[in-house]
Amino acid sequence: MFSYSDSGLRSASAAVRRRLYLFSPLPPQRNGLADYIVEYLPMLAADFDLCLVAEGGRSAAAAASLAGAPFSVLDEAIFLARQPEPGAQILYNVGNNGDCAYMLDHLHRFPGVVIVHDVSLFYLHQAALQMERANGMFHHWVRDTGYEVPADFVARDGSLGRTPGLLYQECLMVRRIAESARGLMLHSRYAEARFRGGAFDVALGAEAGRPLARIPHFVLPPAPPAHDAEQVLRRFGVEPNDILLLVPGFLTGNKMLYEVLVAYSRARPSQPRLKLLFAGEERASEYAVSDRIRQLWPDGDGPGVTGYLDARELDILLGRADLSFVLRYPTYGETSGILPRAVMGGGRVVTVDIGSYPEFESPLIEHVAIGSGLVDGLHACIQRVCATLPSPADRAARRAIEAQRADALSPRSLYPRVRSLLDAAWEAVQ
Repeated sequence: MFSYSDSGLRSASAAVRRRLYLFSPLPPQRNGLADYIVEYLPMLAADFDLCLVAEGGRSAAAAASLAGAPFSVLDEAIFLARQPEPGAQILYNVGNNGDCAYMLDHLHRFPGVVIVHDVSLFYLHQAALQMERANGMFHHWVRDTGYEVPADFVARDGSLGRTPGLLYQECLMVRRIAESARGLMLHSRYAEARFRGGAFDVALGAEAGRPLARIPHFVLPPAPPAHDAEQVLRRFGVEPNDILLLVPGFLTGNKMLYEVLVAYSRARPSQPRLKLLFAGEERASEYAVSDRIRQLWPDGDGPGVTGYLDARELDILLGRADLSFVLRYPTYGETSGILPRAVMGGGRVVTVDIGSYPEFESPLIEHVAIGSGLVDGLHACIQRVCATLPSPADRAARRAIEAQRADALSPRSLYPRVRSLLDAAWEAVQ
């Protein structure tokens, strides 16, 4: 967790700071958007009278997690009851995630600056439609079932993910956000081009009252060496002689987990030192990777699944991995912090050749093409890594180079651009 007592942050006097309401998933939610925004909170709190607006029912947990911070945490119901002051500004932190659905009505009712992490907003669109559908059906469902909500009430999503309407959903969501936004922040050239395509008839830019900034996802500095790294590795069954293959992050259905399993199963007979570890929390409703592992390796000698990891544990595994798989398709959208974090570990990284992933450049990254040859490409990457394992000195040199490269992308380095976007959006409506 970051510190709020950073003496390098100079606060303006309270009299000249404007109020900033920030809508976002927040700690302790297990959500990359929450992890993202906390890195900017100390700087935002120094420049603004900052107030976080949490999803209904989550404000107490968020306030406890952020105790001692120089800002307040409100439940969205309290925000609605108070209404934002005329002199306040609003910032939304939005991604392709059901945890963001709560802010969609607010985004249109109280326009503000929107950080758009993901232009492929399939899941968010489905969550929003499910909420609308559920609310519309609630009265007669409860009446017809004698006040017992049926088991499939929560799980039903209308099977939208199986229809050819996904592109339409994405464009519709992007366009609605663009129409309401007072400013927009995107992370990559790919995201900007795709966003502009979805909002083709919405004027964007400062001259249209909607400043747009392309600010890359930050890269955190390398974690300091962990004194208990060996214990953590042993807990996850990683031995000193293993060639470690790692799939980091939440284990969702678009991470191409089955293809990784097949490539590993092909490589293992000739490389008995290989160990594959899925380093994250499993979302079995999207892809039950543990079940598939048990089917493919019934004797129990297959890959491992760690479950949820905190940032420190994940950094230890990334620092040990010889090859990390950062794959995502079909909802590839944006790169996240996991790609630069994997590179910072000093091991090789394989990622997809689509979306914004190729925009993050490093000699440690290899790209594979999506399509029928994907498994062959992943297998070839594994074979090359096994044939060219670096010495400890070479790996340390890699880490040093990546740390230097990442310095220009630190949250502190990027924050002035975030502040400039907020100021430009504010000035555009005055």
